[in-house]
Amino acid sequence: MGKEYVVEGAKLGCTMGVAKSKLVVSPMRKQFLRGKKRGNIGDAIPLTNIISFGACKVTSPPKPCTPLCVMWNGGKTDVLIDGLPALLDDDTLVCMAGGGEISIENSGQ
Repeated sequence: MGKEYVVEGAKLGCTMGVAKSKLVVSPMRKQFLRGKKRGNIGDAIPLTNIISFGACKVTSPPKPCTPLCVMWNGGKTDVLIDGLPALLDDDTLVCMAGGGEISIENSGQ
């Protein structure tokens, strides 16, 4: 993929999740791209920015997914959104609950 900026509603996937999710950008964000709030690497708060991926494959039997994340890896360091690097579509996030890798499947643009 070609390093696009990520915006509200970007499609997310997790290697240990059974469903797709969408990014929810901070409601206070005032920076927009094509009418949508722009993401930054701090938009990784579980169940606030990163919604459940259905069930977690790591549990047996599969139990509801509750992501446990800290901050996106990567970001465009020379473009700051609310003081943090802009989120790019090739950035990833590791879920500490199930060990899954969360990736951006579609930037939302």
